[in-house]
Amino acid sequence: MHVCIYPIYICSYHWILLILFVETGNLIVFDSMRNPKSAIQHILEPLNRVWKKFVKNNKGRGQWRSELNVNMDYPCARQQQGTDWCGYYVCDYLHIMTPCGKATDEDTRMSQMGDECYSTDQINAVCEQLAGFILNEILDPRGEFYHDGHIHRGLPSTS
Repeated sequence: MHVCIYPIYICSYHWILLILFVETGNLIVFDSMRNPKSAIQHILEPLNRVWKKFVKNNKGRGQWRSELNVNMDYPCARQQQGTDWCGYYVCDYLHIMTPCGKATDEDTRMSQMGDECYSTDQINAVCEQLAGFILNEILDPRGEFYHDGHIHRGLPSTS
């Protein structure tokens, strides 16, 4: 089982997905605007500090590199100039990378994220999937992530 962490980073209204593969220390950056590494350096530096602390605190439990290996050149959809589709791209990347428990290898999932622009139909499909998830899993009282809006507090201790 591969352990991945999927932080979403939003900078000046632009969404970027970072995927940290814990076993290898690889950090893949999915940025549909293809910004240079310097544009997200202010988030990479704290991530590297946390990574170094993790490696130090877990010596002997694994063979981790001392610094994160940041890959900014991984193929992903290219955002068309003048659009605000980066949020949809991030949702789609997450959908591809977390296949609901289906056993697929990372190379197959990554290959689904081509270096082309999404069509309006593809963006609409992502919107429909997200809206369906919200309706079925969050708003429906039978949904896995439904919350009735009340804060439920535990009963006071009787001891």
